Amino acid sequence: MKFDLQNKQLIKSCKPILERIFRKNKRKYIDLFFYEKDVEFNGDNIDPLISSGIIKRIKNKYRARVQVFPLSGRFICTDFNYSRHRKIGNVYKTENDGVWGILAEETPLIAKKAIIKKNDIVLDLATGSGMIAIFCASKAKRVIGTDINPRAINYAKFNAILNNVEKKTEFRLGNLFKPVKKMRFDLIIWNGPTVAVPETPEKYPIYSYGGMDGAKFTKKFIDNCFNHLKKNGRLQWYDCAVGDEREPVSIKYLKEKWKKKKIKITYNSLTSSPVSLEKSFQIYAKYNLNNPEFRTPLSHKPVTKKEEERWHKWLRNNGQTHFYYANLEVKPAKNFRLKMIFPEKNIRTDRYLTRYWLWMSYQLIVKRLKKCEKY
Repeated sequence: MKFDLQNKQLIKSCKPILERIFRKNKRKYIDLFFYEKDVEFNGDNIDPLISSGIIKRIKNKYRARVQVFPLSGRFICTDFNYSRHRKIGNVYKTENDGVWGILAEETPLIAKKAIIKKNDIVLDLATGSGMIAIFCASKAKRVIGTDINPRAINYAKFNAILNNVEKKTEFRLGNLFKPVKKMRFDLIIWNGPTVAVPETPEKYPIYSYGGMDGAKFTKKFIDNCFNHLKKNGRLQWYDCAVGDEREPVSIKYLKEKWKKKKIKITYNSLTSSPVSLEKSFQIYAKYNLNNPEFRTPLSHKPVTKKEEERWHKWLRNNGQTHFYYANLEVKPAKNFRLKMIFPEKNIRTDRYLTRYWLWMSYQLIVKRLKKCEKY
């Protein structure tokens, strides 16, 4: 899907239509943009949604071409991670150049909890659909989003126009910090590829592959981010990496790299305790390997049993026993400090996307959307 960005008035006219459908007929909205069902619209003026490319006509019904995620009055278009219209056998295919589908406990949480200050100059690294940049634009003076994926840049620009923040946002194509050479920011924020998977990068979408420990992208970020941060600047990101019983590999790495910096790091875990790798793999096997109804691979090409076993062996040999999920914040301080906070109850409950939108009940989707509003 590639949006035509020339007719801004057409794009902007889509938002009130989406608002009306979501407000007056939530069931139809979820059928269309979460379940990918073909729905009828009798007497509703939905022509702008068709002309803009958000939906298309299928005989006498209409089908979503993209997911449209509603959050606090914004509407964000992105790809479906697993699409019922790309199903081959029992496998729901994902695209190599796709734009990461929005999950309730990831991008929305970072977007709503952004440590943004009025008139900040912000960098949204690995912007994807542009959701984080769009939320930051409510306070920021200027937001630049970067992404290595041309498809993501197209989506982000479209979403900025749709949500009327295109004058405060700019999206640049390129890897990591290359599109913003010599620039410095008040806040650098991102939700990048942090999925720990077997060492077969050619089999994974660009938006998810985080290496065998989930920290391949994170380590590059840690190495380079202070070169683009103002003196009293802040950092924030979604961290998902493996580790031992004490800490994830990402924290171990940044402690070594940043131990002389005058910063305070707050590690806000999304789970009440580190999550056992063994338990996660059991859940993954139950839903993804042994149950054809829930066969939902992260990869766009099959990962062999041998490749997966090799990965598990590597994890064991390197002492990696747990998964970690967190929202990290880094702020200026008098000396280096690190605080790891674990909540009483799990904020993140999904493991390996075993409960994607397609397999949630209508009531659970509504509950998840309401949860996002409270972040």
